[in-house]
Amino acid sequence: MLGIEGLADASFQGDRRWKRAAKWTSYAPWLVLVMSVLSMVEIALGAVWISSMKRELNFAQVIQPLIVPGLCFFNTIPSLHLHVMARANPPRLALWFSATLSVMLFASALIFLGACVGNGKSRGGSLQRNECPAGTGGRADIWDAMVALQLVSAVMYAAVAGMAWKVKRVLEDKDQRIAAGVELVSQAEKERRESEARERWRHLSAG
Repeated sequence: MLGIEGLADASFQGDRRWKRAAKWTSYAPWLVLVMSVLSMVEIALGAVWISSMKRELNFAQVIQPLIVPGLCFFNTIPSLHLHVMARANPPRLALWFSATLSVMLFASALIFLGACVGNGKSRGGSLQRNECPAGTGGRADIWDAMVALQLVSAVMYAAVAGMAWKVKRVLEDKDQRIAAGVELVSQAEKERRESEARERWRHLSAG
């Protein structure tokens, strides 16, 4: 397990491959940090929203306010470890998770917003009764903040997915140049990188 001593190895410089791919991709560690904070705020707002509801709670009403931001939280923690502690974050893995969570957050926020369409009618549908403040009796201000933060998080996850795609393409292009003999990597450089990666993981595991 990583102890407190391992924090001395932390650096928001992040994975060098992400830093070298483009200037904007080097901000990925900070973006993931902000998303981790937002996910905790969203979980707190979701708990307050559920407690303010006047209708009887069902499982469907827990998915969007608690489970969706919870998945984001449990994604950002290992992502921060890879970016800040290990400083070796596979772009393909980051792309897959970030794109999936971005779509999930967009869908969740749109369902929230769609639930309140036509909420002035005397009889609302099941979606309105389950999600919209007019149907559930929950606090409208908490609902607004919750939906807004989910949209912001969706955009940020999309940005991280874009960064991962850029890094992935840069690395693939470099591999193609090496395979074609256009760009050469010395054996000493390969051994240095492998040794550095082994030492970092050993240090983190022993921390």
